[in-house]
This record gives sequence, structure tokens and C-alpha cells, in this order.
Amino acid sequence: MVLNMYMLAIIKSNWRKTTSIILATFLACGSAVAEDYRVEGVFEVDANIGDVWQAFTTTEGLQSWVAPLVDIDFRVGGKWRANYNADGVLGDQDTIVNTILSYDPQRMLSLKATGFPAGFEFEDVAKETWSIFYFEAIDVSITKITIVGLGYNDTEQSQKMRSFFKPANEYSMSQLKASFKKKTVNE
Repeated sequence: MVLNMYMLAIIKSNWRKTTSIILATFLACGSAVAEDYRVEGVFEVDANIGDVWQAFTTTEGLQSWVAPLVDIDFRVGGKWRANYNADGVLGDQDTIVNTILSYDPQRMLSLKATGFPAGFEFEDVAKETWSIFYFEAIDVSITKITIVGLGYNDTEQSQKMRSFFKPANEYSMSQLKASFKKKTVNE
């Protein structure tokens, strides 16, 4: 209480200086806050959260929907490798590598692209971005997946990459949904 009274007395006696400092701080912080250029998509999958989690965190699960060639070393720092060329080999010039940054089982998975296929036009920009997948059980047989891509900025290349990944995420989620429909039909 004594400290608060002391601070109040200083502020009252130096109100112009204090107001100037507060205003300058506000303006500096306001201009330092970057515009939010995230890529965000929300999808619902007709599968329970455990099965969806397995589809994201196991090699068998990823093979059902990601790419013809894919594997995962599921641990923080582990790699999720994918190659869309069925005639290729994991680790060749067409392989995409994502590094697992963090996870909270059946709730969240964050990845950062760390290896890019030859000729990927957004490689420099992609090095500054990462993705977070949030998983939420809507009910026993429906899972909501929210994908948030972060690290984008206002450069032309970053905005082009952002535009590229919006439909790419939609396509990937449609492949995931189709894999569960196929699984249901085969059971």
C-alpha cells in the first residue's frame, strides 16, 4: 500500500512526463505488433480422436492419406518425411521433411518444414514458418482439426506461399477424410 501511494505521488507530480512515457511506450508497442498473416483452416473428420491422432503420428497412419512414401519418427525433434513421387525414395531430392517441434497427445502437434523438394519456390520463406494442428473431439466419432500456419509476413513471396497452402491444407484434409471413409467401407 505504501508503495502504491508513493507511485501515485510520483505520477501526480510528474504527470506530463509520465503521460509522455506511457504514450510513447504505447505507440512503440503498437507499431511493433505485426499484422497477423496466419493461414488457418478448420476441418471435421468422421473418426474418433484416437484414430485421427494415429493417422498423424504413425507411419501406417500417414501412409493412409499423406503421400505414397512417408514415414515418421514420432518424438520432439523427430522427422515426418514425405515423398509424393511413388517412384522415388524417402530422402531423395523430392522428399519433404518436417521436424516435430512439440506435441500434446490427442490435442496438439506442431511441425516446422526443414527439408524441401528440389525446386520448391518458397524455400526461403518456408524456413520462417511453422504449423500447429489442434485436435478436438466433437463427439465420440467426430474430430475437429484446426490447422494454423504461422510465421508468414507481408512480403510477396510469403503471401504467395500463404495462398498456396490454403488449398493445399484443404486437399490434405480431404485425403484424410477419404482415408477414413475407405477404412469404414473395408471393415
